[in-house]
Amino acid sequence: MNKALATFLTGFAIFTSPLTTTPIAAQETSGQILTRLGKLSAESRQKILVERARSEKEVTFYSSLQAVDADGYVKAFNKRYPFIKVNVFRISGQKQVLMIQSEFNAGKHGFDITNASAAQAFGIKKTGALDPYQSPERQSFAAAHKDKEGYFTPTYIVPVVLGYNTNMVKRGEVPKRYEDLLEPKWKANMILDVEEFPWFAVLLKHYGREKGLDYMKRLARQEILMGRGRTTQAQLISAGERAIGIALNSSSVLEFKNRGAPLDWTVLDPYYAKPNMLMLARHAPHPHAAALLIDWTLSEEGQSLLASLGYVVARRGVKQSVPALLEKDSFLADPDFIGPILEETGKDFRNVFTGGR
Repeated sequence: MNKALATFLTGFAIFTSPLTTTPIAAQETSGQILTRLGKLSAESRQKILVERARSEKEVTFYSSLQAVDADGYVKAFNKRYPFIKVNVFRISGQKQVLMIQSEFNAGKHGFDITNASAAQAFGIKKTGALDPYQSPERQSFAAAHKDKEGYFTPTYIVPVVLGYNTNMVKRGEVPKRYEDLLEPKWKANMILDVEEFPWFAVLLKHYGREKGLDYMKRLARQEILMGRGRTTQAQLISAGERAIGIALNSSSVLEFKNRGAPLDWTVLDPYYAKPNMLMLARHAPHPHAAALLIDWTLSEEGQSLLASLGYVVARRGVKQSVPALLEKDSFLADPDFIGPILEETGKDFRNVFTGGR
């Protein structure tokens, strides 16, 4: 890490994190504390969590939720647990990984829980800063949506769709297969994110490496506009800069469509979703309050609240704001899938689409 970045991270941590300086090695881990409670009856466990959370008084959440959504989320949680102050520090992407790693290496206790994309979740786990937590609410999530150890459970998921400008693409012309994107009429009329590595990895898994790379090379010859930012891409397609967004976050497409933009979506095979994972700090300063916040977030009440804010959630039985996104089963590009192959996938993607840059 260069000196400038190290200085930035140190300053950021000082101004945004309520850190302690207790040596990490001297503490029992959060997972160990909560595992013991998990052996009790549900009623006894909940009673002890609430009593000890009252003493802890607060919980710190390093969150990638949008600020307006985080406000509603905290208010809803506090209706059930008004005695817990939720400190939300919004941070995401690689900055989140570096900050947590910096704090952990320094023996600091900066957060109780965090949420992040699959790639970032894998990176945070590698730092050693996480502990597994088998929340009882995980029972309502399919096996494909959680890891066996208990490190990751989806806060929400983001289905990935093909977005198109309805003024430029007639309904009968909407691509039905990825192979349709190779047709001459789509040349110089599509956009793809410069870091759409999960999409690349999922298609190679679907086709097989050799066939998949051959497809990608042919697709790259379609003179695709390589953009950055899924929301920006949805905006460009809405404005008619390109007709098709190959792999867009459904949330971005729906946001613009609901505003009246000429934008719609369809699902291609393989259909996949990107999870945002909820995680417990290995040395949470407030482990009991952390457990209550995780349990509530994954509960029917918490997941319904997120669904009402427009998120797609993975918990079974929750009413979704856009049920059509879940009519077809999707493959979850989770940390255990994307993490180990991220470096190789990124290199292959750049070689094909951006000349190795």
